[in-house]
Amino acid sequence: MKKLIVLFTALAIVSCSNEEIGGLGTKTNLNSIKITDYSKNNEILGSQEMFFENEKLKTIKSSDNRVSDYTYNNQNLVSKIIDYNPDGEILITTTFLYTNTGKITEITRISGPANEEILNNKFVFTHLAGKILLAKSSGNNTAEHSEISLNSNNQFEKQTSFSGAFYYKYDFVNGNLEKCAQFENNGNLTGNVRTYKYTNLPNIYNYKKLLFGNEWKLNNFLCSFYASNSTVFLDLSENLVSEDVVTFFDASSNYTVNFRTKTDYIFDSSNRMSKMTENSSIESGTTSITIRPSIKTEFVFTYKD
Repeated sequence: MKKLIVLFTALAIVSCSNEEIGGLGTKTNLNSIKITDYSKNNEILGSQEMFFENEKLKTIKSSDNRVSDYTYNNQNLVSKIIDYNPDGEILITTTFLYTNTGKITEITRISGPANEEILNNKFVFTHLAGKILLAKSSGNNTAEHSEISLNSNNQFEKQTSFSGAFYYKYDFVNGNLEKCAQFENNGNLTGNVRTYKYTNLPNIYNYKKLLFGNEWKLNNFLCSFYASNSTVFLDLSENLVSEDVVTFFDASSNYTVNFRTKTDYIFDSSNRMSKMTENSSIESGTTSITIRPSIKTEFVFTYKD
């Protein structure tokens, strides 16, 4: 269920482009995506369904009866999302601002009257040559700052933490992110590493192209600063991922744990993605013994033909 919640949160920031899908100007006629989490015994842990109209995400409905509604600006990018509880009361209102080229410059999240948690958060992104500056503020508190460095191919290269205590380093090979690792400022690895393997399939089928416009990879990544979503790294590459492994290790005790996810894809006769399945497990890297039941997440796509 954790992965489902993470994905739901990530999709709470979306933008759409009717004009370009993979640079082809071809409409997918996407109607809905149903996302279901299963236990190892194939029991349903939770689900949600996303509904699209005219290449735009309009509504998300969850199995717990929560609903999110989306509206868009004149750039065809989402300008406001309102999240409701099962009683139809507002939980959170999220608003967005963009550059004239569609890059997110500001995200604001305000609590509704039905939300017990008081939110008044703002994320401001300043896009400069070779880097992006981020200021995060909450209410009247002093803003925190982070910086994202970009390489010559405009790919993410380094990201500093808000605390300044560590940074992330990204390694791309042939357009694909192969490793993301967390380091202390002195250069020592903290024990948190993500590695990726890829299929030969180009990453042109991703439905988030309908959600985030031409800058979907960048915008999806920027959304993770409030959504705490590690799965956004899977969307940065030129090819569809086949396997990703998050490794935590403790050098002092020589203990390693791997969180492994394998992804499979099915396409219909029109070469549109019809199903994506993620199978995840947590295993000991030193003994290869699974220490928690596997979790399966299934994405089922339907289209208006």
